[in-house]
Amino acid sequence: MILRRLANSIRKQDWFAVVIETLIVVMGVFLGIQLGNWNSARVERNSEQVLLLRLQEEARSLLDTQKEELAVHNPRIGLAKDANSVMFSLAPSRPLTNDECWAVLVSHWMPSPTEALSSLDELISSGRFDLISNPSVKAALRDYAVVQERSRAARAEAVSELFRLHTRYPDAIWLEVGGAEDADYVRPNVSPEDDEGLVWRYNCDIDHIRGNKGLLSEYSDNIARLESFLDRYEDRVAVLTALDAELTMELGNSETLHESDEAP
Repeated sequence: MILRRLANSIRKQDWFAVVIETLIVVMGVFLGIQLGNWNSARVERNSEQVLLLRLQEEARSLLDTQKEELAVHNPRIGLAKDANSVMFSLAPSRPLTNDECWAVLVSHWMPSPTEALSSLDELISSGRFDLISNPSVKAALRDYAVVQERSRAARAEAVSELFRLHTRYPDAIWLEVGGAEDADYVRPNVSPEDDEGLVWRYNCDIDHIRGNKGLLSEYSDNIARLESFLDRYEDRVAVLTALDAELTMELGNSETLHESDEAP
């Protein structure tokens, strides 16, 4: 309609009308573009908000899981260190306690940690990382991605040369199955209800251990790798804690802005 009037004005050489109607057309196009941009920005803000909430939920869940897994593995180092002075002949010989023997026997055990942050992986793989507008949140996410990659590389290297001491030195350390009614043999990672009332017994012959340089060298190597394995947990916990703080701050600010926009 407006274009038809503009054409008529041009034919009539009504230049004032031409200018006015041209301005109306330009303003209409401009306002249409601005409205489209505003809608697009609003959709992106909503998408970012949903993503941030999802990231926070996943980060908090992963942080809790990391702390739980670290709590499972941390005692192993303490138990191993308690046995070290006896094993390396720095203290009078004595039998290792059941828990100390368990810690020595499973010194090679480094299961894959739970470390995936699905939303972050999707952002990186889809190339939509710039959907996150807050630079501090983006930096915290990058920090976790770096820590995660280093953690995976470190574990891959660590587990490539671990030593299963009970298979390499069965005269010094060995396994046998015992009855669950014998409470002395219940290990931290075994429930009496497991294995139909049976539990593993961990046996350590301290005389064979103290005199075996090969075993002690391989055990020391396992413990060094285990300590590094636990350090990676500490790194992930620290970065996830920082990420959660940044997400909490950003989501709080976003909520305040949203309420301000809706206020009359």
